[in-house]
Amino acid sequence: MCTQSHTSIVAKARLAVLTLALLAGSLLSVTSSQAQTLPGVQPENLTYDIIYQLGFLWKRAATATLQLTVRPNSYHSVMTARTLPFADNIFRVRDTLVADMRRNSNLLPIYYAKLADEGGTYRKDEVHYSHTESATTGKIRLYRPKRNAIEDYTLTEPGIVYDMLSIFYVIRAFDFRAMTMNQLYKTKIFSGKSLEYLDIEYLGQEILKQNKKEYSTFKVRFRFYDTSGKKTSDNISAWISTDSRRIPLKVEGKLALGSMKAVYTGD
Repeated sequence: MCTQSHTSIVAKARLAVLTLALLAGSLLSVTSSQAQTLPGVQPENLTYDIIYQLGFLWKRAATATLQLTVRPNSYHSVMTARTLPFADNIFRVRDTLVADMRRNSNLLPIYYAKLADEGGTYRKDEVHYSHTESATTGKIRLYRPKRNAIEDYTLTEPGIVYDMLSIFYVIRAFDFRAMTMNQLYKTKIFSGKSLEYLDIEYLGQEILKQNKKEYSTFKVRFRFYDTSGKKTSDNISAWISTDSRRIPLKVEGKLALGSMKAVYTGD
C-alpha cells in the first residue's frame, strides 16, 4: 500500500465512493430549475466499510462517510476516510475531500479540496473554478509541508472539468434507463497539478447481493488515463442503486497485491 501505484488506486476507489464526469452535454436532460431534484443529489449522510483482499483473506481495514448539504445556491459535499487502529500500524490514512457545486443542471464545480494524511505525509490540494461558455479554468494550489512548499498552477481546458468528488454526483444523476449497454461517457478531471481523463462505461442493470440483502443496481466501470492515453490506475467498478437516491452501494478495484472494495453499510 505504500507505493505510489497502491496509493493512487486506493485513493480513487476509496474517495470516489470514492470516487468519479462531464463535458457539457448529453446524458443529463434537465433544466436549471430541475437541479434541486436530480437523482442522487439530495441531503445525505452515507457510511461505508473499506475492505481489502489479500489472497483468500478479506479484511475490513477502514471506514468512509459521504455527506451532502444543500445550500441556497450550491451543494456542499464532504467525504472522509480513515483506517482502523490495526491498519494505522501498517499505513495510517486520514483523508478528506470537499466539493462545492452550483445548483444547476451541470453541477458546475466551484471549489474542491483534498486533505490527505497518508503514511505520515500530509498534503493539501485546492482548486478554485471559473467557467466560460466553452471552457473551465482551475486555479490550483498544492500544499506540501514535508518540502515546505506551496505550488500554484492554472489550467484551462475546453468544456466542463470536474474533480474526484463532484464528478460522482454527476454520474449518479445520469439517465441510466436511456443508456445502452457499453455506452461510454468521456470527461476530464483536475488531479493534483495535472489533467486526467475519465471514461465511464455503462454495464447495464445487475442484482447486487450484499449484507444479506438484494439490491437492484446500475453497474458502471471507470477508466482513468493521462493525455497520452496511458492508464493512470486499474479500472474501477461501481454499483449504484436504481431508486431515486442513487446510492453508491459498492465500489471495487484491484491493487498491485489483492483488491479493495467500499461497501455501503446503511439501510
